[in-house]
Amino acid sequence: MGSRVYRKMSVRRWLTTLVLAGASLGACAEGPVEVDNGHNRYSHPSFLGAPSTTDLARLATTEDCKTCHADVASQWAHSVHARSSFDNPWYRASVDAFREARGPEASRFCAGCHDPLLLVAGDIDVEVDPGNALAYAGVTCTVCHSVQSSTPDGNGSLSLSDQAILIPDPAVPEEIEAHRRRLTLAPLRTEALCGSCHRSFSGRAIGNEHHLAGIEDLGDWLDSAFGGGAPDHVFDVETARCQDCHMPEVPSVLGDLAGIDGSVREHRWASSHTAMASQLDPESLAGAIETLRAAAVVDVGAVRVGDERYVLPEEAVVTGGHPLVLDILLENRGAGHRFPGGTRDMHDVWVEVEIVDASGRVLGVSQPDGNQDGVFILRSTLLDDRGDPETLHQVHRFSTAAFDRTIPAHGTQVVRYEMQLPARPRLPLQVNARLMHRKHSLAFQRLACLDSQSERGRAFAEGAVALGKVPLDPCLPQPVTTIADATVWLGRNDARLDTTPRGGAARATQERLLSQARGLLGETQERTELARPSLNRVIASARKHGSTEALGRGELLLARLHAQQGRPEQAVEATRRAETALGKSATLDRVVGDAYAQVWRWREAVVAYEKVVRQAPRSPAAWRSLAHAYGSLADDSEALRAANEGLRWAPRDEGLLRTRALALRGLGDPEADAAEERWLRHRVPDSTPGQLARCEQKHVRCQTDRQPIPRYRLVEPPTKAIPGRPISR
Repeated sequence: MGSRVYRKMSVRRWLTTLVLAGASLGACAEGPVEVDNGHNRYSHPSFLGAPSTTDLARLATTEDCKTCHADVASQWAHSVHARSSFDNPWYRASVDAFREARGPEASRFCAGCHDPLLLVAGDIDVEVDPGNALAYAGVTCTVCHSVQSSTPDGNGSLSLSDQAILIPDPAVPEEIEAHRRRLTLAPLRTEALCGSCHRSFSGRAIGNEHHLAGIEDLGDWLDSAFGGGAPDHVFDVETARCQDCHMPEVPSVLGDLAGIDGSVREHRWASSHTAMASQLDPESLAGAIETLRAAAVVDVGAVRVGDERYVLPEEAVVTGGHPLVLDILLENRGAGHRFPGGTRDMHDVWVEVEIVDASGRVLGVSQPDGNQDGVFILRSTLLDDRGDPETLHQVHRFSTAAFDRTIPAHGTQVVRYEMQLPARPRLPLQVNARLMHRKHSLAFQRLACLDSQSERGRAFAEGAVALGKVPLDPCLPQPVTTIADATVWLGRNDARLDTTPRGGAARATQERLLSQARGLLGETQERTELARPSLNRVIASARKHGSTEALGRGELLLARLHAQQGRPEQAVEATRRAETALGKSATLDRVVGDAYAQVWRWREAVVAYEKVVRQAPRSPAAWRSLAHAYGSLADDSEALRAANEGLRWAPRDEGLLRTRALALRGLGDPEADAAEERWLRHRVPDSTPGQLARCEQKHVRCQTDRQPIPRYRLVEPPTKAIPGRPISR
């Protein structure tokens, strides 16, 4: 077969120069000619001139890879990485609207991750023509496999190697080894590589008045149990990188030469884009659905009938004519970041609840026809400058963040529903709860659909076909997936019915009560006491049955309850009991630190938080707490140390930037002015309270979503529903 060598790229270094709080973190020694994407500067040495068409074509192609890596190349071709650019009609509708409002050059900040080859070629600075092959390239094999360094700043904070790529002769081991070394550079198997794009932000560089965080999967992972952080509770999970979850080992069915023991790392990166996956191939859709269903659990929590509250719904005594209030529990069990993750303002993940009596009559549903105000949606909400939610991902209209109703890793969200029971309900009452998923809202789908039917949209579809790609049609119905469900029965048991709890409600009682307590601890301080009955019951049951893990987890949550209520001595004592059961952990030390910080006992808090950062040295939240505690003690040197360390992992964190600026000011450092200016660029805008107030005046959802535990009314459906059938929006 013989070997080939890619010509040395004119794009010799695609290097990011970052400035963190006034300190340069990286630079190109050769004195680069810079391609600025608004936040990071992608560079190549000036003596090489502009990249040639041949070089970029080689970066864009995957044909050379297919010869030896049939499995991986086939998987990549059906992935979101392969369809990240202008042949993705959902992305194109959004980025074209942004480019029209702010000009093509402003969209460099999108291109750093979505359109790397258009960015390096300079084509992103002008109208992107449907005849430009680079607009269909996406994130190619060569892009990821040439990353020689990356930083956690985000928006494409990576650099590419300039080393030539040898296409080896399979019969020559030395060539194979040289090829392997060149294409398996150190960042490839790290979470930092993924985080360089799966962390994003907008701000003044693109014409927006204020800095706004966007995708934050990297930071969320670093703070989670999967990332070795110190989350709110102890979970028995092994640390896992992005690749461990999103690139599992799968059988090599096409004889991929990179296979080990008949397996390769899957290159579909299955996630939540079911709309795209359904049009690419069945395996991609199956993988996306499997990923979604592994992420979340739904359960029915405490129930109140009249004035009586029941910790477990199946124990409720139901009598007619009383108000019924029930809690639905949504738990992020499997995602190592927030659920849903990624671009959190674009997801369409919602809860459906229905109550059916023994005759099959639907007494109440969470979603009356055509009215979404009664629907809880797991989505972040951003406002425009008038205080209206921006629901179509028009980035140029973003002004401030309002609410984030997504769920952190291993977190639980409680959603409360209420209705008036009829005078004589037919018992038992069946409660069905479902967590539903559709990739995009119907409103955004309409936007993308209209764009795809334009002359430009049709030209990109034809261009995809000409390149042998499947044209994506955003007008097709999106798959609607039931991610998780739960069913319980309330009231008198009918011996003829199987009323065994189902779905998430079929979990062990101790697990259900712990999940319920976690969710209730998210209430306002004066209402966190509602978690105590669940915790008391878990602890009593664990002691009775000798369940050490449940006992420790119950005591830990009890410690957190004490901490939130301002009782540090009781919190410390509970953590000691938890440690006896669970062993030492950063989470226990974090609870102790939080307990002392709650009552401003900063010296004790510092001791605990120092233990946390020693065990979780990459957790931004841990460093933020420590920096704040030192700052509260007026120990500027230590506050600066902690803030600088935290900023290594979260370079644009407002709390860390604030502490750093104040510490430098206290030390009389000449960098204080620059540090303060950087902090002020990243702080929550002063206009935010007013915008939120306007939103609440105009929009019911803003009134509801601002509550830690949102409340909704179940209403009688206008049309007869069939028990157990999903109520689709």
